[in-house]
Amino acid sequence: MSQQFQADAQLLAAPATITTTTETQGPKTNFLTPPYGSFKAKVVAVVQVVVGTATTSLTVQIRRNPNGENVAINGFASIPVTVGQQPVITVAGTDQVNDGRSVQYVATVTQIAATGNGTINAGSYIEATILSG
Repeated sequence: MSQQFQADAQLLAAPATITTTTETQGPKTNFLTPPYGSFKAKVVAVVQVVVGTATTSLTVQIRRNPNGENVAINGFASIPVTVGQQPVITVAGTDQVNDGRSVQYVATVTQIAATGNGTINAGSYIEATILSG
């Protein structure tokens, strides 16, 4: 059984504009620092999106250290949508890190084929827990 080291949960305080097809950051955790050299993180995010004009699908991902290596930890596929929808999307992933560095996680949304801006609504949520690895 794994031991829980640290956890964080955050809400997106203000809406984030998704500029046409640009990958856009939504809710982001604070940095988590493990006490040992390797660990596993489990991350869950729930985002509500207002779909922009001409958008055919959304890609929602969780990324590690968005201002550093910016690695996607889940291979979440695109979700078909129609304009005007406001889907609530839950994504999750696990991340094995073997060098003991601090980590931060962010949920991102990309609109596919969009000609108009969309929005990641305030109140979208992310949580991350680091466990013995």
